[in-house]
Amino acid sequence: MMNARRCILLLAIASSLVLAGCAIHQPPFGADIMPESARAKIPGSWAGPHRSGEVVPGWIRNFGDPELNALVADAVERNPDLKAAAARVEASRAAVRVAASSLYPRIAMKGLGERQGQQLSGDLGRNINPPSFGGPGTEDSGGSGLDTSMDSSSQRWVYGLAAGAAWEADVWGRIRSKKAAARAESYALEADYEFARQSLAAAVARAYFTTIEAAQQEANAQETLDIYQEYSKLTDVRKQQGFASDFDVSQITSRNAAAEDALYAAQAARAQTIRAIEVVTSRYPAGKFDVRRSFPGQPRSVPVGLPAQILERRPDLIASERRFAAAFHRVNEARTARLPRFVLSATSGLGTADLDGVGALDALVWSFAGGVTQPIFFGGELKAAQDLRTAEQKAAAAAYVGHALRAFQEVEDALAGDYYLRKREGALGTVVSSSAESVRFSRQQLEQGQIDMFTVLRLAGENLAAKVQYTQIRASRLRERVNLYLSLGGDFEGTGAPK
Repeated sequence: MMNARRCILLLAIASSLVLAGCAIHQPPFGADIMPESARAKIPGSWAGPHRSGEVVPGWIRNFGDPELNALVADAVERNPDLKAAAARVEASRAAVRVAASSLYPRIAMKGLGERQGQQLSGDLGRNINPPSFGGPGTEDSGGSGLDTSMDSSSQRWVYGLAAGAAWEADVWGRIRSKKAAARAESYALEADYEFARQSLAAAVARAYFTTIEAAQQEANAQETLDIYQEYSKLTDVRKQQGFASDFDVSQITSRNAAAEDALYAAQAARAQTIRAIEVVTSRYPAGKFDVRRSFPGQPRSVPVGLPAQILERRPDLIASERRFAAAFHRVNEARTARLPRFVLSATSGLGTADLDGVGALDALVWSFAGGVTQPIFFGGELKAAQDLRTAEQKAAAAAYVGHALRAFQEVEDALAGDYYLRKREGALGTVVSSSAESVRFSRQQLEQGQIDMFTVLRLAGENLAAKVQYTQIRASRLRERVNLYLSLGGDFEGTGAPK
């Protein structure tokens, strides 16, 4: 009866410990992580020219280019770096389960079969235990050693089956804080994966437009080279007729060589950008991937939402926020490690000791215990660990603020860049068309003998320079639009977090 009452008392203590377990505090998130001085400066709208409205996902379709859509999908499917990021997410989820396992009892079972023997000499029969030599470097089987014996020698079998369980009551939330930190870190890695996925799509799109730009510059250089070669032949004929000098020939030859150099440079740039696309899509970088040579249409302006919304939408900011949360929970884990620990344990076993020639003894044993451990002196280790985690939390909060400010800057830069590139594209388009007209008129005047050939070549060079700039601006505007999409945090096709 007394034993039963004690068991009931221990169970009551365990129940009270569970009920007394305090809930862990939740960390701030989003703008609440920032100090008030920084949070108050977040404006209600973007400073740069923008279109109002909520950010709409699926931006890759806005370019209206099925070839680009397929290329991005292929890169996301095949890219090895993205596969590595997905594997890290999978590992982090396992780490959460490892951290959570300490919330539950640990139960184990053990079977034992052991042959023991001893040979004694000296003062026998005086109830003196034989000497113990400890373990020889291997795991102790768990069987009890031979006791004081009246005989000089004996041998016996010991065998049985036992089970035990132990459980720590998470009164102060130490284990739950550890689990919450692991879960927050896992969420951060999921957000890292999503940002890597979006960044990969953006990188492919930028490389795609750069490849088209190189093809356009190649066409510009080839067109100019054709003009120079045409006039080079004409200069040779005019020299034979006595109407051109060696100086004229050297001038046209120099211009012809410069146009060839521009053509080769454009061809090399195109091959290099194609190799970049081949790498991100897990192909051998041979520079032979076929990509279109004309730009897709420029997309219309897109709604950009509010500045504060990117804190909840951009995956890299979400990852930074979750790392702050992990640091927050680790502070609580370190703090509660200095408090008492309450552990309950229970064991039970059934075994037999069979002494040769004497008889066998069967035994059923059990125990139920509760214990409290209070750290007293660890040389300052526990306090230092708490200080370490507190400093890490401060660093994570500061990193989040810096990350948010850079994100705001990226959006503002992209909005301003998109606006001015659009203006420059319009101005350079006028320059290209007007200079092309000048070249056409100058050729007519050359045929009529009103101007010399070098005036035509000068105007052709000016037209080439305008075309080169115009092509650069068109490509830059497409790339800047990709940067805007990425900085806003809208996904290119929908949610892509690993399942």
